[in-house]
Amino acid sequence: MNDSIPLTALDAANPLGFLAAVGVLRLLAGNPDTQAARLRWAMAGTWQPEIVGLKCKPKELPAALLHCPGVPLESVALLGKNIKVPQSTFHNVAIAAQGAARRGNRAAADLVAAFGSEAFLDREERIQYTDLCFITGSGHQDFLSTAEKLNEKVTPEHLESAVFGPWQLDMGLSLRWDPSDASEYALQWRDPSKEGKSAVWGANWLAFQSLPCFPTQPGPPAGAARVVRTTGFFRARRQDPEFRWPVWTTPLSLPSVCSLLAHAEIHKPEPDHQALRAMGILQVFHAQRVHIPPRGSKFKVNFRPATAL
Repeated sequence: MNDSIPLTALDAANPLGFLAAVGVLRLLAGNPDTQAARLRWAMAGTWQPEIVGLKCKPKELPAALLHCPGVPLESVALLGKNIKVPQSTFHNVAIAAQGAARRGNRAAADLVAAFGSEAFLDREERIQYTDLCFITGSGHQDFLSTAEKLNEKVTPEHLESAVFGPWQLDMGLSLRWDPSDASEYALQWRDPSKEGKSAVWGANWLAFQSLPCFPTQPGPPAGAARVVRTTGFFRARRQDPEFRWPVWTTPLSLPSVCSLLAHAEIHKPEPDHQALRAMGILQVFHAQRVHIPPRGSKFKVNFRPATAL
């Protein structure tokens, strides 16, 4: 039996890898049999996550993850295929989730809070949604439909590939959180739109499970605009938002991890690294969220490769 299980295929320098690691912890924390699990990062050429306090063999982890309660997509079925929805539609789903939370089950409320807020609307009276939503229906790619299909298709073998490697690519079902998903025509000798998109299904499924750890909330005005902020994202004036995430070496529970993800020091223009080290944070990565191409109505959203702050 192992007390520490290294997730050797996940790299903290890849936003998809980081989100997948947090997704692993969130799944385990929701199961009474595995809720003692903690997450830390260890340097092994790259920063790799380790699950601590789980009394099982590494080979048993993928199947155990599938038996943990995942995000309750059935509770938001009224949203349809995407979360870019009218305020009235979102409001009805949010009220139902609030009712469930009052009865002691807050899973749906946490998921709805991660999707967006009806506090501020766009010009078409739709909600402002999370910065972690990269697909909204263009190119026949739908955020919630992709998550539902991942729920149907992901197997223990997909999860074994995702957390222990080597990463297995399957066609479609990418949430576009891996910087390698950015296929730019100008940088390739053939048109990438004709080849289709492949993805690591297990890593994308695990990353989606992390969403409740990144709630949205109404933020301060950005110039004349009133915008919803997403936990984990830093916005400099007139720049694309960037995702920032910490790397820590002390085993932490899910509530402690969520506190770190939202810590103000990480989201300052110039974080104080001495103050971060005092909290056990040895590294902070950031990745720009960009539109490709940057202008025009037809674009894709991606992360640029991450760098250390």
